[in-house]
Amino acid sequence: MQTRVCFIYPWATFGGVERVLLNRALAFKHYLPEIRVDFYFLHDSGGLAPLAAAMTQYELNANSSVSIMSSFDQDYDLAFIIDCPQAIDLCVRRSQRYVVECHTSYAENRGYLANLPSTCERLITPSSVFSDLIRNEFPALPAPVGELRNFVPWDLPSQGSSLDNCLPRWTKKPILFFGRLDHLKDPLSLLDAFQLLEHRRKGEFMLLFCGPTSPEIDLNKEISKRSLEGLSVVLPPVAFASAGRLLNSVAHAGGIFVSPSKGESFGLSAAEAISSLVPVVLSDIKAHVNLVSGYEQIFTYPLGDTKKLSARIESVFDDYANACDAVARARLTFSAASFIEDWKHLFNELDIA
Repeated sequence: MQTRVCFIYPWATFGGVERVLLNRALAFKHYLPEIRVDFYFLHDSGGLAPLAAAMTQYELNANSSVSIMSSFDQDYDLAFIIDCPQAIDLCVRRSQRYVVECHTSYAENRGYLANLPSTCERLITPSSVFSDLIRNEFPALPAPVGELRNFVPWDLPSQGSSLDNCLPRWTKKPILFFGRLDHLKDPLSLLDAFQLLEHRRKGEFMLLFCGPTSPEIDLNKEISKRSLEGLSVVLPPVAFASAGRLLNSVAHAGGIFVSPSKGESFGLSAAEAISSLVPVVLSDIKAHVNLVSGYEQIFTYPLGDTKKLSARIESVFDDYANACDAVARARLTFSAASFIEDWKHLFNELDIA
């Protein structure tokens, strides 16, 4: 029996939510092919074309199993409203069953949760850590809080991210920052830590920055201010299907991934790195600690402490083989199979076949 669902998001961008949606569609294709998925975005902010291209590459739109919709005029077994309060009224007017998903790590963007109507059947988050945060911020929610855990589909058949088309080989060991270049993600802490590392290990490492830019930070100016131009490469945002190639290239060069982020709902980029067997160095916010649970002493450092960030980067490089073994174990907790377990549990709770 076919089940039809719709995921609604305000803007089609080039970010984490779209990667989450693609990952879910890949999991459905493998485990639950009877699910028919529609994506509906209120506005195109440049992300529809790359999303559609990725869907084609992954063969997700074969037999119309996954579609991007231009309007919200179908009947669904369940709609998932992802940080899009504007869509709640759409569902209420149509008597459409819906749940609300909160993925945003920006506190000011979560304020709408204080006004959720009683028609909302569940509030869904991407991790148990984020569920706890939401419960503390909004103790009077009208619906139970639960999880559809974020994941990386490393345990599914290969999605075409082989090394055949990887980036050029790096001349130094790369340190990758892969995320939005704003103050919350804090690439400046990595620049400061790298200055310290370069002083101790001159010419051994290089920086790679890849992600959407932000008016908050002029990254090239900050690189120049620290005299790191010859040791830093700023890449444009990569296509959805190319993220694996970038991470594989870093792994092949013996590199690492670094996230100095001040806030995450899950830490998808870090999870993608771990799933590609790239050792990581992460700020010790709760979402990061949860990703590397049991290996915090290897992979995390105190948030905002650039000296300890620099030292942790050095220690991971100096014990690289053990770090690779540790990420291979850490990735077991965020597989596609774990997401499917959560999905089935949610639909059982809501009594949807």
